[in-house]
Amino acid sequence: MNYKYIKIAMFLLLTACTQEPQETAKSTDSLVNAIKSPEQTKAVPEVNDANCQFEYMKSITDKYVQQTLADNCARRNTLKPTEHKPWTLR
Repeated sequence: MNYKYIKIAMFLLLTACTQEPQETAKSTDSLVNAIKSPEQTKAVPEVNDANCQFEYMKSITDKYVQQTLADNCARRNTLKPTEHKPWTLR
């Protein structure tokens, strides 16, 4: 049996046990954060041709709103029906 791995495991266990615990958050903080969602606090602009321009998106300073608007602009329906083409095999 290789004692090198046992020494490493003992060292890691002792190191983990001697660290001071991190500060815990107050229980009310987690409850307040669970109730508030980012969509409620930040208004995302409407998806249209003017708001989906790159220059407009660059001007938005809030990264959450900027990313949400970019995602919504990418998902908007831009598909158009195509003409039917009769494909034949030769």
